[in-house]
Amino acid sequence: MAIRLQDYRMIFHRVGNQDVSFEVSNQDTTDTTYQYFGYVSADGAWIIQRFYIVGSTIQYRYIAGQTRAVYDTYWNATTGRYQIPSPTLTFTTFDLINSYLL
Repeated sequence: MAIRLQDYRMIFHRVGNQDVSFEVSNQDTTDTTYQYFGYVSADGAWIIQRFYIVGSTIQYRYIAGQTRAVYDTYWNATTGRYQIPSPTLTFTTFDLINSYLL
């Protein structure tokens, strides 16, 4: 099941046999090539979606995790923008992010 926006506030994702609801938390659209959208669940699981824009093509990649404290380190508290961590994250295709959430 792919990420889909519901009422512009929630997204839903299936992890194993369990549906998980994520709320849109952060977005950074300041760059014309890379744009980032962050989603967090009530229990702290998270997904960051990256758009890589080349001309009229957009490549979607994802990274996910289990704790809100880790998620918060990827977003600048002052500007709200995505900040590239060190070491950098390895974004992957959507079908492979469940391993990060289990």
